[in-house]
Amino acid sequence: MCAERKKKKPESENQPEMMISELLSAVSESEYPQFILDAISRVQEWMQEVTENNEDSDDDIFSAIFGEGYDDGDSGIGALIERLGDIGEYADVIPNSGTPEGKSDAVIISITPPEYESGLRSAIDYAAVFNRNTCKRVWIISDTFILDDVMKFSNHVDALSEQGITMRYILVTPWGWVELPLSGNTASKHAFLWRNENVPEEKTIRGKKKI
Repeated sequence: MCAERKKKKPESENQPEMMISELLSAVSESEYPQFILDAISRVQEWMQEVTENNEDSDDDIFSAIFGEGYDDGDSGIGALIERLGDIGEYADVIPNSGTPEGKSDAVIISITPPEYESGLRSAIDYAAVFNRNTCKRVWIISDTFILDDVMKFSNHVDALSEQGITMRYILVTPWGWVELPLSGNTASKHAFLWRNENVPEEKTIRGKKKI
């Protein structure tokens, strides 16, 4: 028996090691998976590019991003969704031209201010109705936080939390981001912390260094 165990040991040593801190990070609802950090970074990059491309425009920057043609061209919202394409390996990205696969994580991109409530409503509908059986976390990435709209849905957020489905809201700007709670019951010490660190490209999800 001892000899057999010694033969199997080198094979196990070839398996990738996971530190205890990485394991805790993977299972904790308070940590940010690498694919979320990547998604936030790409949204910020897109915002910065749109800002730079419209510096000489007579229109204000919000008109440039959210005007009638915001979905057109290389800098439109459609281009942003394309940049997030490989995030689909880890989470269902909405909106998306394809059909969500039903992963345990979902990412809702809610960028246009008039559609913030729609983004929050989409998150709740997806978690409670369309992917109720497998959805565990929904990440809303948005550039807008409207307290009145959030208050309308706070009871829905609490009800989903009681069912084991977590709603996470990330407010993003070109200069940084912060997580804000969607209800008093789901607030945590990890919210309200402004973050402006850049995510190095070598740590992106393609490297699969972290969950």
